[in-house]
Amino acid sequence: MGNERVYNFSAGPSMLPLEVLERAGSEITNYQGSGMSVMEMSHRSKVFQKIFDDTQAKFRKLMNVPEGYKVLFLQGGASTQFSMAPLNLIGKTGKADYAVTGNFSNIAYKEAKKYGEINLAASSADKNHTYIPTQEQLKLDPEASYFYYCANNTIYGTEWQYV
Repeated sequence: MGNERVYNFSAGPSMLPLEVLERAGSEITNYQGSGMSVMEMSHRSKVFQKIFDDTQAKFRKLMNVPEGYKVLFLQGGASTQFSMAPLNLIGKTGKADYAVTGNFSNIAYKEAKKYGEINLAASSADKNHTYIPTQEQLKLDPEASYFYYCANNTIYGTEWQYV
């Protein structure tokens, strides 16, 4: 089967190493001798709590998250982040800068407008999002709490080459 695998590196779900899939497959009906799948166990059970605690500890170590900060595991995917960014980052000014250079940044811009005063700092819509504005072209608001851009526009094939 190893030679028949598809190498999928798309923006959504992508390829996992075969050994990861094999381990998941072997534990799908009996996770670490618990007698049940993770999908069947209560989120309040000791077995699941250990999974959660271990995952949080590994993530905290990997990302060097300092004490005093929480690690949140939230569902919703990228689209949820279009509202989570302004809800959490817009700050005291209620203002943010957005660069609309593709489909996802356009959706994020529209969503952010629900939460504050959103400045369109740059847009490449005039040429169907086929370019990234230069840094000099950005019209930034000095009172903005943050600047939002989508670094890799997979639909239009453009990518920011500077931060």
